[in-house]
Amino acid sequence: MKDLNLHGDKYSNGETTMQILGDAIQPDNLYLLDEPEVSLSPQNQVKLAEEINKMARYLGIQFIIATHSPFMLGILEAKIYNLDTKHYQVQKWTELDNVRYFYDFFETRKTEFL
Repeated sequence: MKDLNLHGDKYSNGETTMQILGDAIQPDNLYLLDEPEVSLSPQNQVKLAEEINKMARYLGIQFIIATHSPFMLGILEAKIYNLDTKHYQVQKWTELDNVRYFYDFFETRKTEFL
C-alpha cells in the first residue's frame, strides 16, 4: 500500500489531496470522491475540476463525485444528479439550490464589487 503522507507539512490539506490524486490515480478505473474540493481555494477547485476532466477524457477514468462546490459543478463535464430531490433527477448545475444560493448572495451584493 502506498504511503499517502509523503508530503508532510509541505502542502495544505487541499493541496495534499491534489497531489494524491495526481500520484495515485490509475487509468481505466472508477473512483469515488467525497467533496475533493474541501480545503481548496476557488482557484484550486477549478484546477482540480479541470484535471478531473482531463483524466476522464484521456485516461478512461470514471469518477463519481459528491460536491457542493459551485466551482467544481460549473467546470466538471459531468452528468449532475441532484440527490436532494425525490427521484434523484438530473439537473443543470445552475439549477441546484446551493448554487442558486451563491448566485443570489452575490447578486444582492453586486454593487459592492463596483
